[in-house]
Amino acid sequence: MKYCPECGKNLMEEIINKKIIKKCDCGFIDWDNWVNISAVVVAYNSNNEFLMVKLKGKEKGKLTFPGGYRDLYETIEEAAIRECFEETGYIINDLSLFKIYTRDDIRLVWIVYKAKITGGNFIENSETESIAFYSKNNLPKIENLRGDLTSRLLHDIINCGN
Repeated sequence: MKYCPECGKNLMEEIINKKIIKKCDCGFIDWDNWVNISAVVVAYNSNNEFLMVKLKGKEKGKLTFPGGYRDLYETIEEAAIRECFEETGYIINDLSLFKIYTRDDIRLVWIVYKAKITGGNFIENSETESIAFYSKNNLPKIENLRGDLTSRLLHDIINCGN
């Protein structure tokens, strides 16, 4: 950010707590601490199996949990429900907050909910190649997981119970 969103003046760099920030005479401070919020769902079917998606595109074949960025004017819960449906075709309800994960290196916050699948069928879409259900007794291969956050979440699901 080059100009103050409050008054339009040029922002000046200053060091506060060993961090370079941008500041304006009017009092505005740009702390440069924005993050992307992603709503992620661990959705369970009636057999207590959790749903994972196999991705398309540059991460083709990798497994992760349904989820994605929150849109403006949308609650995190609404984002979780929408993203799960968009990526899987499944309808969920009974959302409960499970855990929050952060990746500061990519400015990402994962807000993870557990939910129940109440209906739907897989619908092909631009992000998901296919879906699969897993359980503690039938886990995906670690090498097929999308990345660190998926691995951490899977570990916590296994060790924290339902």
